[in-house]
Amino acid sequence: MNSLEFIGGVLSLCIASAALWSVRRLHQELLRLKRGQYDLEQKMRAFPGKIESVIEPLRIQMALLAQGQRVSDTLIRNGQLYHEISDADAAQWLMPSSSSSNIFVLDVRTKGEYAKRRIPGATLIPVEDLEIRYQLELPNKSEKVLVYCAGGDRSRLACDFLSRQNYSNIYLLKNGLQGWTGPVEGDSNGALIQISSKSRVSSPSVE
Repeated sequence: MNSLEFIGGVLSLCIASAALWSVRRLHQELLRLKRGQYDLEQKMRAFPGKIESVIEPLRIQMALLAQGQRVSDTLIRNGQLYHEISDADAAQWLMPSSSSSNIFVLDVRTKGEYAKRRIPGATLIPVEDLEIRYQLELPNKSEKVLVYCAGGDRSRLACDFLSRQNYSNIYLLKNGLQGWTGPVEGDSNGALIQISSKSRVSSPSVE
């Protein structure tokens, strides 16, 4: 092999390597574009649902206003169907007060959980039974209802359901009973702790 053939072979190898590198780069770019297109398609598919999630609370609130019910300005501004209340604020609510309004405390856990530990005076309606029991056992739709479960997931489902049934004064206890530091009653330690209370407990009026 003479020098010209050697140089030609090296050049051919370099050209082939460059072409292969270009093909790989092009392939990577195509994959990136496909991923980008897929992500865009997923976002576009989710977009109607996001719009609906924003409009739905407003639609329900407008229906409540049309029925003459009062809807919190905070809920309207935030696009929410129900309030969230901290452990400290809820405990203050449940303290006796002379200038007070009624609040209905709703426990949406299971019977076993309720028997072991509960907020005094709470009414038990497991979340799976709420749809068939709420009309008979819950108070007027404009009255305050404090909803809790163990950690917050079931109570969110309950609050969402009740809000869609035109309950306009729903409050979810943040972090549920696991974050509750107020008084409790139940049989969690094998001995029943008695704390006198009622299903409706007095609370300061809250907008």
